[in-house]
Formats: sequence, structure tokens, C-alpha cells
Amino acid sequence: MTEIKAVLVLGARPQFIKSAPVIKQILSEHKRIHLSLIHSGQHYDPEMSEFFFRELDIPSPSLNLQAGSGSHAVQTATIMKRLEAPLLKMKPDLVLVPGDTNTTLATSLTAVKLCIPVGHIEAGLRSGDMTMPEEINRKLTDHCGTLLFAPTQTAMSNLREERLDRVAHLTGDTMVDALQTVLPIVQKREDIVLQKLGLQQQDYVLVTLHRPSNVDNHDRLREIQLALSKIASRHTVVFPVHPRTHARLARLKNRGSGRRSNTILTSPKGYIETLSLLKNASCLLTDSGGMQKEAFLLHVPCVTLRQTTEWPETLVGRANRLVAKPKTIPGAVHEAASDETLRRRIKRLRSRFGDGHASSRIAKIIERTFGR
Repeated sequence: MTEIKAVLVLGARPQFIKSAPVIKQILSEHKRIHLSLIHSGQHYDPEMSEFFFRELDIPSPSLNLQAGSGSHAVQTATIMKRLEAPLLKMKPDLVLVPGDTNTTLATSLTAVKLCIPVGHIEAGLRSGDMTMPEEINRKLTDHCGTLLFAPTQTAMSNLREERLDRVAHLTGDTMVDALQTVLPIVQKREDIVLQKLGLQQQDYVLVTLHRPSNVDNHDRLREIQLALSKIASRHTVVFPVHPRTHARLARLKNRGSGRRSNTILTSPKGYIETLSLLKNASCLLTDSGGMQKEAFLLHVPCVTLRQTTEWPETLVGRANRLVAKPKTIPGAVHEAASDETLRRRIKRLRSRFGDGHASSRIAKIIERTFGR
């Protein structure tokens, strides 16, 4: 039986989540595939990295490149330089990359220059906004790809328009697989998570912000902070603060975490706690791509602080609404959080993200392609 050597390179929280079901599927059901994990070190904070490996019950990577932070160019270049030698030594048949981070692009460029096939998990996403680093990363990665695993019909259409459908496969979304796996655990723990913060179901707004376009601009961050204060005058606000956002808020004299008026600031949460808070929120305010989708899958109204989204499927029925100007945030959040029927309407919408078997399809396609 021919062994297929595959290397999965990941480096950021969303990548850990969307990769976990693929890792488990390969290790448990596809013994022909010998899978090695490499951590780029893009997220080097233990709260944003190692904790997720333990919580998602996946093996720790055999190698950490310790790339750390830096500008997009510096981070991408560092990962490329540190990854080349391991790939030359390992001689994999396939390098797998999930998502759209600098790790995704750096790995794809390194592999393709070494003539190693690249498989892209979550291929074909497009926001249409080339000012977003993620848009550049995902487009270039797709054009480096040998196998493109598209999560939705929209993603397949995007790949078709770019003449990449020859190497594309509609698999569904691996985050659906992950969510189905952990939801029973979430249901057992959610009451404890809420009690710890003194929360009631659907009686608070959950906030997550980390995107540079929102938190790196001092004036814009002040406007967002003012908007959050206005939201807190009507709703309890729960805000797990991303390390990047924490550093920026510290400059605005908002150090630390704890309870302030009607706002609960906390440190970043693990996957189970985050899903528990999201599932029971009246509304999510975010700039995260993955959390827009998780909110949709959990039937939670969402307001996204961006001009565009790579997940247009979530916009159906106003399940998710895009807000570009901070001053319009409070009105949009209040409207979504106060609509007592919106959650039920979202629940009736047809899911466009697959049936929870994306990981199995991905593993079978890899075996079929490289097992000859």
C-alpha cells in the first residue's frame, strides 16, 4: 500500500478549528495518509495557540517555526525562510494549508517553488476587497493550488470564474464538521460559562474585534469604543479582548479586564467557551470571518463591522448585516438584538455550508489523487 506523505501547516486560531476535523479524520480513518503538523508560530500567545490544540483534542505540531509577529512582508518572509528546509527534508507528496492567513500564503509559495503540490482547505472565498490582506492571501494561494477544497457553491463559482475549477472540489465547510463535534460539549458547559460571568441567555451582545483596519487606527478605535458605550446603555456587552486589540485599547487608557458599567471585558476564550457565549448571545458584533459563519450556523443575529464579507451566504434574510461606519453600529446591533423573531427566521434558512462530512471528502480526494 502506497503511503501518502502530507504536511499540514497552520498558525492561527481559525486554522486550528477548521483543521481539527480534517486531522482527526485522517488519523482515524485514512491510515495510508501519513500526516505531519507544522505550526508557523504566527499566533505565539499560548491563549491563542496551544490552548486550542488541547481543547480540540488534536496532536501538537512536531515543529514550531516561531515566526512571531511583524509586518505582512516580514512575517510572510520569515515563515518562508524557516519552512523551506523542513519541507526539503520531509519530501511530502502534498502540503495542506487552511484559510487565508500569512501562514497560508507563505506556506503555499514555499511549497510551489519547491514543486510540492498544495491543497487549499477553504478555497474560493472572495470578498472583492483587495485592500484586505486575507483577500490577497486567499487568491494567490488558490492560484498556487493543486487541490482546491471549496466550502460552498459560491466558492466554486468564484474558482470557475478564475478558471480554477479543473482542480476544485466542492466538499462543504470543515467548520460545520467541527461545530457538530463540539456542540454536545458546549450544551453541557454553557450554563457554567454564563454563570461565571453572571449572564442570562439572549440577554447580552457578544463583541469580537481584531482586524487591523478597525483596531490599528486610533481615531476609528475611539469611534468604535464610543459605539460600544452606546450599546452598553441598552444591552450588556461581553467583550473577550484579542491580544492585538488589548494592546491598542491600552493606548486609549483601557488597560486590564473586568466589569465596567454594563460592559464585561475578559481575556480571550477557548473554542468551547466562545461558542457557549455566541450560542446564547442576543447578537454578535464582530469583524471576524469565521465568527460570522459560526453565528449563522448557531442561528444568532450578526452585525459585521466591515464593508464586505467573504461569506455572502450569511447575508440572506438579514442574518448578518454589514456596517462600515462606527456611528451606525449601535442602531444595527439594537435592531438585530431586539428582533424576537430573527433567530427563528435564521433557523429556517437553508444552510449553504455543507452536511458535516467535508473532512471525509477531503481525505478521500487526497487518497484518490496521490494514492495511485
